[in-house]
Amino acid sequence: MVSGKNIAVAASVTAVVAGISYLAYFDYKRRNDPKFRRKLKRSRKKAEKTAEKISGDASLDEINSQALELLNIIAQEKLPESPEEKEKFFMAQVSRGEALCGAGPSGYADAACRFFQALKVYPNPVELVMIYQKTTPDIVFKLVMAMMAQEVQQKQARYFDVFPPEDKHVRIKDKNKKESKKQAKSDGAKEVVVPNRALFTTKEFAEGDVVYEEDSVVSTLLPCAQNGQFCHHCLRKIPEAVDAAKEDDSEAKEGGLEEQEPAAEKQEPSKSSAFECDKCHESVYCSEKCRQDAYDAYHQYLCPSSSSSTAREFAELAKKTHELAPVLIAKFFGILVDREKKKELARALGVSEKQKTEADEYTTWEHLESMRYLELIPTASDAQVLRKLGELMSNSVPGLNEFVTSERYSMLKGKLDYNAYAVHGNDVPKETESTHVSDTMRDDHVAGAVGISLYLISSHITHDCDPNVQIVFPEGTDKAAIKALKPIAADEELHISFVDPSLDVETRRKQLQSSYRISCKCAKCEADLKAAEATPTVNADTIDPMDDSTPSFAAVAASPSPATAAAAFNSEHEKKFAEATLEQSEQAAEQAAESESPEQPEQAAEQAAEQDVEQDAEQEKPSAQDGE
Repeated sequence: MVSGKNIAVAASVTAVVAGISYLAYFDYKRRNDPKFRRKLKRSRKKAEKTAEKISGDASLDEINSQALELLNIIAQEKLPESPEEKEKFFMAQVSRGEALCGAGPSGYADAACRFFQALKVYPNPVELVMIYQKTTPDIVFKLVMAMMAQEVQQKQARYFDVFPPEDKHVRIKDKNKKESKKQAKSDGAKEVVVPNRALFTTKEFAEGDVVYEEDSVVSTLLPCAQNGQFCHHCLRKIPEAVDAAKEDDSEAKEGGLEEQEPAAEKQEPSKSSAFECDKCHESVYCSEKCRQDAYDAYHQYLCPSSSSSTAREFAELAKKTHELAPVLIAKFFGILVDREKKKELARALGVSEKQKTEADEYTTWEHLESMRYLELIPTASDAQVLRKLGELMSNSVPGLNEFVTSERYSMLKGKLDYNAYAVHGNDVPKETESTHVSDTMRDDHVAGAVGISLYLISSHITHDCDPNVQIVFPEGTDKAAIKALKPIAADEELHISFVDPSLDVETRRKQLQSSYRISCKCAKCEADLKAAEATPTVNADTIDPMDDSTPSFAAVAASPSPATAAAAFNSEHEKKFAEATLEQSEQAAEQAAESESPEQPEQAAEQAAEQDVEQDAEQEKPSAQDGE
């Protein structure tokens, strides 16, 4: 990769050589070719008009308009493929741009085109942009930036035509598009309609079918699962290294044969099957492949035992925030750089990428930009994390400090908060106060969460409290599968539950509003709200549990929502009945205590005996009288 210093030196030397050759050719054509002179005159007038457009205090709209024109001019220029051709092309474009800048405002537009083309083939565009900002005229730099922005807009305009790939059997559509067209036809007004994109099927699916599978962009373990039992890369549960050898060892002990085997052999089967990072011994993996992939992508920056103490300080700072976002964002940038490096290496080696689609021309960052996000206000802890993140990765990712501003960091957090999913696993330890994190994640709570992960396609699935699909993890890793919960028609919108759908309607709506700013008005919420309104209310202060006028369970069960109404009735009725029964029991006990003196049992017994004698005497009196 060409460094900034080499760019400056090479550009200066090449500019001198190329400039002299070009001037000699230019002077010869000017003196001997009439057509060239006429063409030159037209070009000069065009250049003067262009210079007027972009010089001085040009507005942003004017710069964007000019940038769009320049993009159309260079649209047919072919870019080189091989590394050698790219290097030559880069040097030629930079030197030509330098020469045009030296010609004054009349050369600024063409200079911006040359610098822009150089940017297209340079392996680290962010680094080159920083150099442009310091070395080119301000208006040229603005033009280059505007050309980049316009190209991104053009690319994003056709993004949803090529992504997701056709083999996923889903597509992303804007639900507001049809409504805006109808409205425009009806009132003739042109209004800006905010896109409302969602994921739709392209074919039918039966209940239980897997709609598609998807690898994660970035994932990490929850703190409660960072106990050496789960892989720090794919989140798989690491199997224990217990096998038949251990059983043989126990049988030998029972038979008194333990002395026949060496101690080292007895300890071997009990070793863990986890693959530790051989530097920090803190991160563990389920395989050597996971360990190597993690190190290449991000662990080389985050490993706490690296020569610099920055990684350890970053980990401690992230732990104090009780957020996984700092780690996820650091991992994301590492993965982003690693993927682009691998693409460049494949091109350099001439390795053909299998099943390459149009969607592959988009970088991971461009995919991320298409996602919804929550607008967050930057905090003091965000500033600390961002500063430490720059220290951690700036040497390996040049230009990161300039690129990841406070606003962009908050935007990344907002995208994670809105789109990340909880990854479910088995035997997940319970969360404690020390392992609790405040990150938001889509979780229907069908199982315990072992980690958090982001997906490019599944992030476009919308919420419904009565979903038609569910995210599952059939391989026990962060690789997701979207499974149909009911029959799904072609061109039907996919819905997933962002929260536990078994919660009551008020709790669900509160969680959705606080976590996702969603005012849920799905059919299930509307039905639950109507059922709650129709449920009879019982005054807890006046209810008499022994009163026959109290509504019976059968009467309450006849309401529109028997289960909900009956539950409410039983809860209130049983509470009042228990209170009344307890009060009566206490009164009865007090009366019994007053009528009976436990301290004089003998006296009470004598009195009872005397009463019995008197009753017998009274019974005999009528008989005596009858004899008389």
